[in-house]
Amino acid sequence: MPLRFWIFASISLIPSLVYADPTPSNPSVWTSSAELGASMATGNSQNTNVNAKLKIKYHHEPWTNRLRLETLQASENGTSTANRTLADFESHYSLNERNYVFGSTRASRDSFSGYNYQMNAAAGLGHRFWLSDRGSFTLELGPGFRRSQQQTGETHNNLIARTNGDFVYQFSELGKFEQELTVLAGRNNTELESVTSLSASMTKKLAMKLSYTILHNSQVPANKKRTDTFTSVNLVYQFE
Repeated sequence: MPLRFWIFASISLIPSLVYADPTPSNPSVWTSSAELGASMATGNSQNTNVNAKLKIKYHHEPWTNRLRLETLQASENGTSTANRTLADFESHYSLNERNYVFGSTRASRDSFSGYNYQMNAAAGLGHRFWLSDRGSFTLELGPGFRRSQQQTGETHNNLIARTNGDFVYQFSELGKFEQELTVLAGRNNTELESVTSLSASMTKKLAMKLSYTILHNSQVPANKKRTDTFTSVNLVYQFE
């Protein structure tokens, strides 16, 4: 129930945050993409792996809003080995070309992380250190609040510091490299998510994407590992 509430709350924020009357000099721009990757093995062992991602972005100066939804499901010989769902919403208000303020909410449920759910909200400042036709590098920093529940039933509410770094580089007409790192540091736990990806466009709307994700929690139950990694090859469809 808490995760569903946060997902619904994130989506419901979009109309109030992005509404603005477009003008010829300040047009509104919607962009979105959907990713899907799947694999299956049969015979001596039966393995399935499915991951899906949806990203929606709305830009109308001075606002930029992003919504990210992800799910990962995997099983081996009928036993679940991965079950993760994530919802992430962030809104930017530009102060000038380089600086902006942001607000973000994030909720995740991962059956194999040692946590039933982790939810947080944060606000702060962002700075665009590099901005060109080739790509960008931005860094965000701000305080926030987190509520989490371990699978033991223990619940924690504490203040956190949120740091996010995002690097995008279009190294050719068809190829793009992306690196995003999010750190949520608090007294009871420090969450880290690193996503490294390399994509190659096949058409104007279709691309193949190779990504490597690292998820880390500094505090987990004794029978859980602190770090999980996921490698995926996805087909990406870009909406106009």
